[in-house]
Amino acid sequence: GALLFERRGGFDTQALEAAKDAAMFAGPLLALKQRADDRVGHRVAQALRPTAKRPFGGAVFSVPRAVIGVTLLAVAGLALVPATHRVVAPARVEGAVQQVIAAPVDGFVGTAQVRPGESVKAGQVLMSLDTRELALERDKWAAEMAQLDKQYREALSKDEAAPIMIARAKLEQAQSQHELALRQLERSTLRAPMDGIVQSGDFTQSVGMPVKRGQELMTIAADRGWRVVADVEDQEIAPLRAGQNAQVLFAAVAGAEPLAFAVTRIAPVATQADGRNVFEVE
Repeated sequence: GALLFERRGGFDTQALEAAKDAAMFAGPLLALKQRADDRVGHRVAQALRPTAKRPFGGAVFSVPRAVIGVTLLAVAGLALVPATHRVVAPARVEGAVQQVIAAPVDGFVGTAQVRPGESVKAGQVLMSLDTRELALERDKWAAEMAQLDKQYREALSKDEAAPIMIARAKLEQAQSQHELALRQLERSTLRAPMDGIVQSGDFTQSVGMPVKRGQELMTIAADRGWRVVADVEDQEIAPLRAGQNAQVLFAAVAGAEPLAFAVTRIAPVATQADGRNVFEVE
């Protein structure tokens, strides 16, 4: 290589010395940059050539260099060979179809007939709430309705429009409250919505426990059709795709061979589980 210097007033001795110093400083840096920008294959080939020279003279071929070059080629070859990457994560079994049984009203647990793991039929009684307060509410509005009905009939007998409308409005309101109490009494007995298996909700030892309206009490899963849900940590979710092969090993049959499954769905949003960010993979 060569370096070209340009100067308006010509080169005196001091300028020539400065040019030499600049060339001695820039030359090795340019040589290193050239070698760094060169392709890996070309660099390995140059290193293995018997006539290869260092940038400042001297042969560079040696047995250690040859071994390193062969090793690099072997590693590069292995990088092109397909391999299987396995992601291991804890999993659970859930019903493909699940329904949650929630408390219809505020109240207290009365009786519980089933426990998790038991099979139930559609319409079977699962548990019931304490209905004493609801029964009192029903009786209260029944008595109120009877009294208002008497007042309504008296207004009709007098044929006065305003008292008739007022008595009728109060009677309809009492009838609505009575029907509401009857419905709440009916809904206080929780029944299975379908044939299935109770997955959660053991209240056999919790009689008298208060419950809030909308509180989840039990979960019923259909007795056919199941899915396996794995909790994969966020740093391992990137290579997973729907349709990939999966194997599941059940703790209850640890000595058996894993069962083959396929990934059908990957949750788009992470959730918190035991202080970790995980994605649910079905």
